[in-house]
Amino acid sequence: MLFGRRKKGFTKIEEVTEFSQEVNEDQLRAAEEDLKERKEKPDLFDYLDTLDDIEDQYIPLEEAEVEEIEVEMTEAQLLANFIRVRSQGATLTSQSLLEKDGQDLKELLNSLKDDKSCQDIVLIKGAKEVYYYSNEFMSDNYAKIAVLVEDKDIPKTIVEMVRWNGKTYPCATPLYYFSNSPYFYTKAQIQRALERIRQNEEYSDIGELTTGNDVRYLYSTIHMSEKYARALAEGVEYGEYGYR
Repeated sequence: MLFGRRKKGFTKIEEVTEFSQEVNEDQLRAAEEDLKERKEKPDLFDYLDTLDDIEDQYIPLEEAEVEEIEVEMTEAQLLANFIRVRSQGATLTSQSLLEKDGQDLKELLNSLKDDKSCQDIVLIKGAKEVYYYSNEFMSDNYAKIAVLVEDKDIPKTIVEMVRWNGKTYPCATPLYYFSNSPYFYTKAQIQRALERIRQNEEYSDIGELTTGNDVRYLYSTIHMSEKYARALAEGVEYGEYGYR
């Protein structure tokens, strides 16, 4: 047998009463520190096992309480919001309406101009009144039309829109155009306005024609000839299946 019982006296046991001189005290101190560190430092797997016992601290966003931050608005910003709401409803805000509130309007309007958050508030002048609107909710063109309507000068309104349509699109303007929003003029109002237009030299560029299906159109000779205006009007009225 390779490893058998050792005979008595085969080994010699000596009692150690003191450390050898060769043992370095610094090495002992380092060994003690290492042992202490190992006892204090948790084992990775032991740490992972404890995670199952820890309650999940995650709170879903929908269950979290969100604190609302109240932002105090200036008087100018409140005024801007008032104008924006009216603009959303396709309504201009007249300066006389604002003056009825009894505030120092001049100072307030100056603050409005200086506030970067209120740069969408635009001023537009009518014949008798100054108006404000937000160009975020109302186009400049619509504001121009609305001012004409507010001025209640029907001949001027018709002339301005006939000229604008001829220049912008270009197109001739049917009379029924002014019976619709935002004008809502009656046939009698339109007819009286046409009579005044014919009598006013400033409006001498406004011409009238009638299409093959008896629809009356207006055009401005500043932007198109009668022949071109007639071709445009007939093109609108005479569709794929003939006159409407």
